[in-house]
Amino acid sequence: MTASSVKLNSALILKLKIGVDTKGNDLYKNITLKKVKASAPDQDVFDVAQAITFILRAPLESVLRQNVDEIVNR
Repeated sequence: MTASSVKLNSALILKLKIGVDTKGNDLYKNITLKKVKASAPDQDVFDVAQAITFILRAPLESVLRQNVDEIVNR
């Protein structure tokens, strides 16, 4: 038998630059959007992230996708 994974769900994490502190260090805020369709293509998820940051008017530092997979032995 061979172990394989089954995608269960996915989350989108946006890292936004929200300003600088008194010492000049960049300040960031993470926004997590849960219940992203696990089968959604990466490009579509990235495009949504860019659209959200355009609405929020905050510079996008990075886009993370967190997947949860179940490993099964079949």
